Amino acid sequence: MKNTGIILASMLGGLIVGSALTMLFTPQSGAELRKQIKDFIDDEVDKVKGTVNKVRDQIDEARCKCSAE
Repeated sequence: MKNTGIILASMLGGLIVGSALTMLFTPQSGAELRKQIKDFIDDEVDKVKGTVNKVRDQIDEARCKCSAE
């Protein structure tokens, strides 16, 4: 289970770095690029927050099932 978390974190990090490099090497103005990077990071933070909330809900649900037994 520990290896799965490391693999997923590595993949997520690679995706973020790859996306950032792709945006940096595309011909755009600095302002456009900064806005794209900010929007991308905001979207990724929202996705991570959603995943954390989903996992938190699953943990709470599992705790309720365990305490009910």
